[in-house]
Amino acid sequence: MQSMKRVPNYSLLRVVSCIAIIILHLFASANILYTNAITESQKLVGNIIVNCMMWAVPCFVMITGALLLDQRREITYGKIFKKYISRVLGALILFGELFAIFDMFMDAKEFQISKIFEGFYKVFTGTSWSHLWYLYLLIGLYLLLPFYRMITKISSKNDIRYLLLVYILFISVLPLTQIWGVKSGFYIHVSTIYPCYFFLGYALTKNIVHLSNKNAGIITVIGIIGVITATVAKINYHIENIEMLYGYSSIFVIFMAAGFFWYIKNLKINTQSKLWKCIECIDECSFGIYIIHMVFVRLVLRYWQVNPYDGNSGAKFTGLFLIIFIVSFGITWCLKKIPCIKKIL
Repeated sequence: MQSMKRVPNYSLLRVVSCIAIIILHLFASANILYTNAITESQKLVGNIIVNCMMWAVPCFVMITGALLLDQRREITYGKIFKKYISRVLGALILFGELFAIFDMFMDAKEFQISKIFEGFYKVFTGTSWSHLWYLYLLIGLYLLLPFYRMITKISSKNDIRYLLLVYILFISVLPLTQIWGVKSGFYIHVSTIYPCYFFLGYALTKNIVHLSNKNAGIITVIGIIGVITATVAKINYHIENIEMLYGYSSIFVIFMAAGFFWYIKNLKINTQSKLWKCIECIDECSFGIYIIHMVFVRLVLRYWQVNPYDGNSGAKFTGLFLIIFIVSFGITWCLKKIPCIKKIL
């Protein structure tokens, strides 16, 4: 059995995905907070950028599946709970409480003991800051990991392909009939697309599902065009249920995620270069960057009331992204120097 090691291509993909998520949250937050202060064209462009970044979280899930479903890796119940779940749960509780304290001082401007207990309540009920939903997702995947690994252990390549086909057909394709006002009565007893991404990352890594670089490029472009078309249809023509075409269950988002994953997975990376050392360092901080970056998105857009759509919006968004990314990385890097914090970041 092999111990868990960082794979260079997955490190690069985590960094790229982390960047995409910050861009997504920055534009999404600006679109919501300043929806009455921006033009229709700005709203459209902002939403297109948001929806074209939707592949990022699925890629994180796919990386996790590619690594943890690999039978060469020794993963015990003890390791699942002591290493994986305890880390994510610790981060969820700690930062859920810190975010509650942040809100308390920014909104109430004074200390209120009730807000401390409210922070724990929000963590338990999943009503803390919205981006923490991903941590709940991870815990759910980790809890079922032993059974997911059993599936990959005893299944043939065709079994895995069949599993993915059923997932995509029933979670992604059949629900699309709702766009035309028809709801299919067929369903499977799985409520989300995320286990599909989990197995898809494994299938692409093991070449159970094989894509050439050309085909990866084609499905990525199809995904981007589909998402842009659906966004235009929603914003300009207000077509009901069309948002299903750019959500995480969308076939177009699956195409984008699979395409990006395959392409970056197969890149040749020079791990001796100075650039790689920077990428490796950012990768080690990617989990912390994901958790922390929303503090600065909220601080700048909501409390400092900076509207990036005013004036030169391209320069403003670029500047804000760089500041948020660098500060989030710097704080995470510093926090990881603290032994007890390093265990959860």
